[in-house]
Amino acid sequence: MLVSGMERGSLLKTMRSALEAVYGRRLRGVLLYGSEAHGESRTDSDIDVLVLLDRVADIGDEISRCLEALYPVALKVGRRISAKPVDAQQYESLNCPLYQQVHREGVAG
Repeated sequence: MLVSGMERGSLLKTMRSALEAVYGRRLRGVLLYGSEAHGESRTDSDIDVLVLLDRVADIGDEISRCLEALYPVALKVGRRISAKPVDAQQYESLNCPLYQQVHREGVAG
């Protein structure tokens, strides 16, 4: 699916690069989920992203850092990006319905 002229793979690569610039080796993965991952997004849909990190201490700080890093990408594609930072070990435990859904249906970048 195209996101404002950018292919999904290119979008994921761009988001990952932006997040790596902020998190470095703490970044464990970027997973696209929701309507964009299913190919069902509309022009008014947001882009849902799970950001897997080593050690999430303060979720509020991590959300701010993610949104700041991804803001230029959102401007480029003309869509809102909804980033959810998650501790990678918690995600891998799959003890939450959202994590289970993303594990089944998400697109890794």
